Amino acid sequence: MANKILTPITLWSDFDDSLPIQCTVLEDREENGVLLRKLRYFGRDVGGVRVNIFAVYCAPSGEDSAPALLVLPDAAQTADAAFAMRFAKKGYAVLMPDYRGEWEDCEEYTIYPDAIAYANFRAAGRRLDFADESAKETSWYEWVAVARYSCLYLRSIAPERKIGLIGIKAGGEVAWQLAATFEGISCAIPVCAGGWRAYRGVYKFGESTELKMDDERYRFLAGVESQAYAPYVKCPVLMLCSTNDEGFDADRAFDTYARINPAMDKTFYFAARYNGHIGNTGLNDLDLFIDKYLKGREVFIPTPVEIGVEEDDGELVARIKFDSNGEVKYCDVYMAEDNLDSPTRDWTKCAFKREDGEDEWIFSLNAYENASRVFVFAKAKYSCGFAVSSKIAVKRLDKSYANAQKKSRILYSSTNGTDSFTIDRFDKNVLADCFLNTSRAPVQLLEGPLGIKGIYSSYGLKLFRINDARFRPSENGLLKFDIYSEQPTLLQICIGVVQNGAPARYSCTLRVSGGGCWGDHLLSAKDFKNEVNKPLAGLDGARYLTFYSQDEFCINNLLWL
Repeated sequence: MANKILTPITLWSDFDDSLPIQCTVLEDREENGVLLRKLRYFGRDVGGVRVNIFAVYCAPSGEDSAPALLVLPDAAQTADAAFAMRFAKKGYAVLMPDYRGEWEDCEEYTIYPDAIAYANFRAAGRRLDFADESAKETSWYEWVAVARYSCLYLRSIAPERKIGLIGIKAGGEVAWQLAATFEGISCAIPVCAGGWRAYRGVYKFGESTELKMDDERYRFLAGVESQAYAPYVKCPVLMLCSTNDEGFDADRAFDTYARINPAMDKTFYFAARYNGHIGNTGLNDLDLFIDKYLKGREVFIPTPVEIGVEEDDGELVARIKFDSNGEVKYCDVYMAEDNLDSPTRDWTKCAFKREDGEDEWIFSLNAYENASRVFVFAKAKYSCGFAVSSKIAVKRLDKSYANAQKKSRILYSSTNGTDSFTIDRFDKNVLADCFLNTSRAPVQLLEGPLGIKGIYSSYGLKLFRINDARFRPSENGLLKFDIYSEQPTLLQICIGVVQNGAPARYSCTLRVSGGGCWGDHLLSAKDFKNEVNKPLAGLDGARYLTFYSQDEFCINNLLWL
């Protein structure tokens, strides 16, 4: 087996899933009409020792034959009863297995035989990102094996039930493999899982896009990577991604989507400005998708938005084309400039210009006059409630356009609404470490003294705009802004930079007195210190800027001097 390049077909063709499940119920209780069980059941056999899987099972009381969801968390997470119960309350039987394995201060975990100790996430080592022997000797193979036996457990309860699959981050990469190689999955939703792990640091639109190849890389690409499994997927797919995901290059996400078996129903959605998280719109898509394919509900699933970048009357524009079978409720187009590093892009909303036919709209791309390229994507929500996105389109700029913009010192004013800001900390109202679960807009405008509004988020504010050439300060620039807080508060301001190829943070804490007026503040680079109290050399290398307080505050008139 060593040094053998295994494809999705050859890797799983001899997998033994005939062994008995032998489930043990560890805990069984009812809560608000929902049955909650903690289980152990056996997985595959490794040298005479079977994998001992821990899982949480939730279902509507008395409805074990309800359509099922297999939920695979991220590799650093475990079974999340709150997430499982959310879907159980909607009428699904939910199984959420642990596959991360042994974990500090945790007794409820999947036990792997010593021979495959690398299946424990904390002990994965090279087996996570390399196939030194073959794809079969990787952590991924063992995690997919856990997922396969989890499907068998669901079938053992109700053989004819439909099974849907939700995989989150690393669990989403597992979901791609399962959806391609396991019979009987009715739909799959990989979340923040776009494949191309081997291409980290190799930008899709960079000057050098080739990956240095050797036998090991061929083995990993052929037998582990999600884009290799996409052509073999045997069920409808909803792909949910975030544009500023540090887990993979978002520019490549649509490449994986495009490889999905064309015979399968499929669609795609981007959560704008989020990093490895999905907001309410994406969660609503998920609910509609599983209702359609697991409960048989009539739901219109639009195809992704089509997008192109072109010239229109001397201006740079994006042409958007919608699915003609649906009625568009709204459409947003986002643009970023030059930055090849997708996690740190400043996505700015573009202005609507005009309709051009029944299903085509034009948006102005008001790019910086010195930008060498633009990145653009669109998302549209239909009257059925479903939202879809386009791919990230890119265009090199080799001429000037009538709508080109000059350099600006103004990073933000309330006339921008909530544009360009995102949230800093996903530390509350988050399910399965991924889904932002709140009906309140996470970033909003608050009214301060004199009727002047400012931007606020209880999650903290994050802005990538300082990373753009159009807004980048000089080395000795000063940061000026207005802040209002009704109560005295401590405001932590952080600047993220890259030093010696590694991310670093420099912070400054302001004491805001509170009261009935706006206060203006002026900060220089030396006001920001790292963990060893060393000041920041200059603001010109900043990648992002954050504001956070435990109390309510709002920011306005953020600019460089």
